[in-house]
Amino acid sequence: MPFDYSSFLVKLTAFPHRGVGSVYEQEAAQSIAQTLQQNYFQVSQHAFKTPATYVPIVYWLIGSLLAGLLTVQWGGVFSTLLVAVAAINGLLYFDWRPSWLLHVPPLVKSQNVIGKYARVAPTAPKLILMAHYDSAPVSFLYRRQTKDGFRNSIRVSMLLMALTVPVAGLSYHLPNNNYMLVIRVLLTIYFLLQAILGTIDYFRKGYTNGASDNATGVVAAVATAIKLKNQLKNCQLEVVLTSAEEAGMIGAYYYWKEHCQKIKQPIYLINFDTLGAGSLKIITKSGSMTPITYDNIVAQTALQIVQNDSRFRNVLADSWHTADFDSAWFARAGVPCLTLAALDANGLMPHIHRPQDTLDHVDTRPMLQAIDLAEAIGIQIDKLL
Repeated sequence: MPFDYSSFLVKLTAFPHRGVGSVYEQEAAQSIAQTLQQNYFQVSQHAFKTPATYVPIVYWLIGSLLAGLLTVQWGGVFSTLLVAVAAINGLLYFDWRPSWLLHVPPLVKSQNVIGKYARVAPTAPKLILMAHYDSAPVSFLYRRQTKDGFRNSIRVSMLLMALTVPVAGLSYHLPNNNYMLVIRVLLTIYFLLQAILGTIDYFRKGYTNGASDNATGVVAAVATAIKLKNQLKNCQLEVVLTSAEEAGMIGAYYYWKEHCQKIKQPIYLINFDTLGAGSLKIITKSGSMTPITYDNIVAQTALQIVQNDSRFRNVLADSWHTADFDSAWFARAGVPCLTLAALDANGLMPHIHRPQDTLDHVDTRPMLQAIDLAEAIGIQIDKLL
């Protein structure tokens, strides 16, 4: 019986949201596990602890920066070091690298759902199909997002974060300098406003339903896995549905750290994220301050397929500009991977992180095209092994 993607999409979006640590996230994980089991996948859940959202991460980061900046005249070396530690970890976090901000309290229990379909030896190369199933907090910053504006605002914040370190150091050595006092006050106001704007809509409106971001990606990953399970002859197939992506790709980070870092066989990964509006894109570049470039056998195979297969003539390579994808951890580690996402004519993902990210705003055509493209990529990669 063919996989009913439409019913599965409806089932995932029937929850009010899939916020990390919520009962709805747990129920969504169970629903995903049941769907995989019904299609003969061996299913396991990978538990981990994480901040529920980016809200405590932002508050710990900005709170530490402000505490250090405002007390440096009295706190001396301690306040200066507090600013330096916070700034360094903030730069790591917003450049999508491991940082202590991934572990700040309060922590909640979450889980990745992993489905394996074994037809070859466990030492064979592994093809991973990945998507996050958690839904995002509503964010005021996405209300009128622009491609260049959002990217530039992230970079400005990172530069100002880096600036706090020499400012704190100079203020420690020049405690009575009024210019340094003014700069500290201005930095404090800027970061305080960023914290308010970045989190106010979460407290007002809670979580998004996450229909496009990323129920569509989950459906695409599962549907592709079902289509590929009996076609792959040379590599293992694993579908990984992660959580806490919206807090900083934390589920994917723990999956990478605990399941992939030490294995010796080759890994190939296709990630699906936000496929509910616009046109399907092969993401070849992302990152905030330092770029992440997807130039590897998986990306090259995808680009060759879209050039030669008439079904994908409208599929183009593109870049992403805000936050990042679960594939970031793998790309930085040199694992051949890519992300398939849908962008509109302005290079944006409509309705993400807004209350409008609901099923009635979803166009399933990019999702269906992503399933077909990922199937073709998987078959071609399998042939090359």
